[in-house]
Amino acid sequence: MKKRTAKRVARAVGWEQLGDEELLQMRVRDLGLEIEESAVEPFIERLYDEPGSRGIGFRPSCYSADEWLCPDKTPVIGIPFYLANGRLKHIEKKMMFDVEGVGGGVSC
Repeated sequence: MKKRTAKRVARAVGWEQLGDEELLQMRVRDLGLEIEESAVEPFIERLYDEPGSRGIGFRPSCYSADEWLCPDKTPVIGIPFYLANGRLKHIEKKMMFDVEGVGGGVSC
C-alpha cells in the first residue's frame, strides 16, 4: 500500500484498524499521538513531582520523538512515540525484540 493511500485510510477508519504493515507505512506525525492521557503521562508527572517535593521547580518539557533524547543545552526530553500506545509498544518489541523504556520495576 502506498503511503498516501495508507494515510487516507487511516483518516477514514482510524489507524488502530490498520494492519501492522499498513501502519508501518504511515508517518509518525499522522498517528496523532498525544502524551496527555497516555501510558506515559503518569511517569512525566512523577518526574515533576519528585524534585518538586524537594523544592526544585525544574519541569522540562516532554514531547514525542523517534527515540529518547535531550538536545544539548535545551531543557526538553524527547520520549519515544511508541511508549504512548500499547499496540505501538507491541510492534516495537516484535521488530526490535525489546522496548527501550519498558521493564525493570515500574514501566510505561
